[in-house]
Amino acid sequence: MNLIGILIALGLERLLGQLPGWGRPLLFLGYVRALMALLPFPPLWRSPVALPLLLLPPLLLIWGLSGVFTHPLADLAWSSLLLLLCLGPRDLAEDVHRLVEAREAGDGETATQLAAALQRGPQPDAGHRSLLGALFIQSHERLFAVLLWFFALGPLGAVLYRCLSRLPRILRETVPDSPAVRLADLLHGAFAWLPARITALLYGMAGSLDDAMQTWRQLLAERQHGWRSHTWAVLAEVSSASMRAEEPDGRVVVPASLEASLDEVLRMQTRALLILLAFFALFATGSMF
Repeated sequence: MNLIGILIALGLERLLGQLPGWGRPLLFLGYVRALMALLPFPPLWRSPVALPLLLLPPLLLIWGLSGVFTHPLADLAWSSLLLLLCLGPRDLAEDVHRLVEAREAGDGETATQLAAALQRGPQPDAGHRSLLGALFIQSHERLFAVLLWFFALGPLGAVLYRCLSRLPRILRETVPDSPAVRLADLLHGAFAWLPARITALLYGMAGSLDDAMQTWRQLLAERQHGWRSHTWAVLAEVSSASMRAEEPDGRVVVPASLEASLDEVLRMQTRALLILLAFFALFATGSMF
């Protein structure tokens, strides 16, 4: 049933993505701001207690409502709706196309702003940061991690990861340099640890797996940074290495321009998504056992 819900949510996301204003991340942000306004006690929101206080109400509400939908079709519709709300906030292709259009139009200011927006969120250490790596991280945060947690734990898993991925940035803007921010980063990294590596492997399978595995081994040997930063470095570097292709004469070929690289990232995301859906189908039908 989870596989059908995934297919429905992905189809609806494609259709609704054409609507103006769709995908703006306002629901969870509005909830956090409303709760903080209801309890205007800054030391509370700076403390680790803020995490369960912010996360438990929506999770308990979803868990309670899920028991209401006993009919399979109603449960499917409910699960698909929740997954749809957890994807994004926007399709990565939309942001990439806007960036390419700005560069082609010579609008350097807009291109810089769009590139900076794509690089917000979790990052590896400074030595492993790049625009292409950031795109793979965004792909994981907007799509793959949510799908993996949804397939594993249903709607509750998708909502949990969606909240954990958004919470560090929201708290950083309201209570910076606080224990709450550090705990939010820690939980986000913990829940991203396995999905990020699965996503990196999917991109390897969608591109050059040999180059991906070689880069992964180099990162394991290097290991000069913390485990959270290492997670994002694996996702960025391994996925980026998957873009290489080898000609029959042994020459390594990469996209000739940034625009070509951005388009290739989107094509690889599509191939990686198809591979993931194929694995989901195998697990759902029991064909792997």
